[in-house]
Amino acid sequence: MICPKCGHKNDIDATFCENCGANLKTSFSKGFPRESIKNESGMNKSTKILIVVCVILVAGLGITAGALMEMNKVGTAPVTNTSSVSQTSNPTNSNAPSNTPQYKTFSNGEINFQYPTSWGVLPNTANTMAIVGFSSYPSFNVYDESKYGYTSLAAYVSSSESQMTANGYSIISDQNTIVDGLSAEEIVYQGQSSTGEMITQQMDLMEKTPGSQYFALVGVDNVNNYDQDSSAFNQIINSFKFTS
Repeated sequence: MICPKCGHKNDIDATFCENCGANLKTSFSKGFPRESIKNESGMNKSTKILIVVCVILVAGLGITAGALMEMNKVGTAPVTNTSSVSQTSNPTNSNAPSNTPQYKTFSNGEINFQYPTSWGVLPNTANTMAIVGFSSYPSFNVYDESKYGYTSLAAYVSSSESQMTANGYSIISDQNTIVDGLSAEEIVYQGQSSTGEMITQQMDLMEKTPGSQYFALVGVDNVNNYDQDSSAFNQIINSFKFTS
């Protein structure tokens, strides 16, 4: 409130002038113009409104800026995480060649062949040239059966089939083949072993010298494991060579 006497600016609710001590309410009641009060009041209200608007704008800008910063953090965080996972998910190339050999070579001066590195060489028995594999199954045997006096490969095959079927084995397959460049017959049998276990025997019967030299390559396995071990049997047969 502006004092009408000395012109000093007082608080809007002041009773006396802080400068001259005039009774402000009495002065106005005696007919002093109240224009100054209206102006002062209006000015204060405008100022307050302006201040409130400025505060709201500043607060709004601050909230908006904060929200944008948070959105930016959320948007960039997954990129960093994805990059990290991608670098560690494939530390090595699964298609890289292994330096560990799959097969090793058996040789006794008469024959040689390749067999799996996990297999061992077992003690020979009568008329057995070689045994590799495990003490149970699978195992692979090479037999020299020349002493039995076969006169032809057909006679050798017929004798084998008769003996095996007489012992309760069934013929699963029977086909002509070649082993070390020589004529042979491959017969697959299934039946019960002497211990009562169901087994599969894959026999490749060979004629090295017609009428005098005959050999049998025999893979033996548990019926349930034959399919997975037959590739090892075939590797032995395909790599088999006479060296004398």
